Amino acid sequence: MFASPMSAALVILLGLLGLCPAIVTADGPILPYLIPFLLAAGLILVSVKLPPGEARHLSNVVSRPFVFAAAFPALLMIFQILPLPFLANPVWTSVSPGFRHGITGSISVDVGATAIALVRYLSAAGMVLLAAAVAINRERAESVLFGATAAAVFISFASLLHELFDFNIITMREEALDCACLGVNLTAACALLVFERHETRRTNTGQTRRKFFLSSVACLAAFIVCASAVAVTRSGSLIFAAGSGFLALAAVAAIRRWALGRLGAAAIGGTAAVIAIALVTVAASDQDPRFAFVKKEPATVELTQRILSDAPFFGEGAGSFSALLPIYQSSNSDPRDAGAVTAAAKLSIEMGKVTLWIAVLATSFAVFMLLRGASRRGRDSFYAAAAGACLVTLMNLAFVNVGLAGTAIVLLSATIFGLGLSQLKGRAAS
Repeated sequence: MFASPMSAALVILLGLLGLCPAIVTADGPILPYLIPFLLAAGLILVSVKLPPGEARHLSNVVSRPFVFAAAFPALLMIFQILPLPFLANPVWTSVSPGFRHGITGSISVDVGATAIALVRYLSAAGMVLLAAAVAINRERAESVLFGATAAAVFISFASLLHELFDFNIITMREEALDCACLGVNLTAACALLVFERHETRRTNTGQTRRKFFLSSVACLAAFIVCASAVAVTRSGSLIFAAGSGFLALAAVAAIRRWALGRLGAAAIGGTAAVIAIALVTVAASDQDPRFAFVKKEPATVELTQRILSDAPFFGEGAGSFSALLPIYQSSNSDPRDAGAVTAAAKLSIEMGKVTLWIAVLATSFAVFMLLRGASRRGRDSFYAAAAGACLVTLMNLAFVNVGLAGTAIVLLSATIFGLGLSQLKGRAAS
């Protein structure tokens, strides 16, 4: 028997996080389809049994701008599914027999794939809400952070074995590496949690010091596993993505630890702006910034570029990239090259070129809100700081590989964002 319905919701959330390593290492379509059912059970428990005080806090942190921003992609996908022949691409209508399911007169070239993508997106949004509701309580928030970190560490360890010893245990390498990048930030956040809890304890017995030592060693070991999984790839883009999030987390910790105030925050922000300008300059040297940091075979990149150049304003339909491949691929193409090279390019093809930059702006604003909230919190700042740092890493990873399109990384990212959202400010402050 669970102690309370919210404890049961926590167990469901941790169970969903536990699926992440299995999804990345097991090659099969069944696991991702378990997610909506488990998620629905967790959301039902939360909607029925969430205490009134926690419900008020949740309504404060999940504000209208968040709801409107979250609704935009869902409405766009529904718009892509609707039978609107006047918006359908006439080129695809003329070559309809080349598609597996034909063309139905919608914006999407594969209505079924877009419907599945809509379900996946709604599941991600539901994961954010479930994580936010569960993590309102401080004790449950700790469990959520440790659960997300454990999932990232397990995936990083599997990736490390795959890279160093060629163990065939990873079926989605790029997604696993992206999870390892998040693990760098999450393990650092766990170390901050351990240090803060030790500092604020009134007792300082030998047992407490021993517990602090063991917890610190565990955090350090977990950090080494995640950082090593990224480092062994010798990919400067991946190392930068992980490092940028870690530095954002370190900057918040430094501002709080040494009471740097607005002046210190401005200095750190100015440094980040210089780095961002340098990156933009590097990207501008390429014809398309969505491919500026890609290190793959030219033929693979050229395939995605051709599909992207033909994509209309409203995109080809969410989840439709695989339906377009038979049209663009040559007969002698390598099957391993059958995929988008970056998540940014895939999003532009499926959802429209403008949608990518809207997503970048929305993510940047979310990063600003999370890091500002973390710097202003009296305690437990590491939750919002970790969420902001992970968003910085994810935004960079979108231009490095296509791993963000995976199921496990979406679940992990949604949980972290929900955790940071619920702990953006204390319940008394809200």
